[in-house]
Amino acid sequence: MPPVNEQPEKLEATEMGAAFAARRELGPQYELELAESLADRINAVIDNRLAAQKVRRPPLDWAQMTLGLGSLSLAIPLVAITAGTGGGTAAMLLIFAVIAVVNLAYVLTRALHRRD
Repeated sequence: MPPVNEQPEKLEATEMGAAFAARRELGPQYELELAESLADRINAVIDNRLAAQKVRRPPLDWAQMTLGLGSLSLAIPLVAITAGTGGGTAAMLLIFAVIAVVNLAYVLTRALHRRD
């Protein structure tokens, strides 16, 4: 059994087998304590995995979210103006192409800076 400070990475099959063997040897009077001990070990493994997932999650990028929302809020009126004035498909494609280039430039710039 690992020390109290150390969080278990996973629950080994031998530990479960040992818990069941101890129940057979000690009898039903210790069944509750053995079940609680096994449940505590399982909970510790789950807590450890959840903590590891929280550490791996990247922080929220507010600049990227702002750029995305700004792109949408810019595209909607520009498309409405283009459609209202009879600008045609080419004008709408140009609007979306410019917005896409700006977004791609931002993403590529961020990717290059993260690599350094």
